[in-house]
Amino acid sequence: MLSSSRFSVVMVHLDFWLLITISSIQVFMTVIKYTPQAYMNFIRKSTDGSSIIFILLDLSGGVGSYAQMAVQSIDQDSWVNFYGNIGKTLLSLICVSFDLLFICQHYVLYPSKKALISPKMITNKEDLEPLVSSDNHLPSV
Repeated sequence: MLSSSRFSVVMVHLDFWLLITISSIQVFMTVIKYTPQAYMNFIRKSTDGSSIIFILLDLSGGVGSYAQMAVQSIDQDSWVNFYGNIGKTLLSLICVSFDLLFICQHYVLYPSKKALISPKMITNKEDLEPLVSSDNHLPSV
């Protein structure tokens, strides 16, 4: 029969194993989440269709998470926040790495080429008129 102290040690070990497993799954899913977008941007040589705002917000979250661990480590005078919570450390590093890749793809490698309409291309007056004019009021009841 297990004594209560041995049972609690086994339960703590199982809880720790469960946390490590779940954080490993989360890190793996994050890599799966980002890889297709990076690959498709490379194949298409374009970042059209992806919003850079969400990438910048995700980057700020990854940097904030890493900064939180750094501040806690400095406050506690211990690096246990980094190697004790390897899932959070890997998650923030992977997010920041992919976000920097996406920013590089968006602004450096594949900048969008906006088509400019020359004034010479506008041939009729209808192209210059607004779609809705102030004359199109609904009749008052």
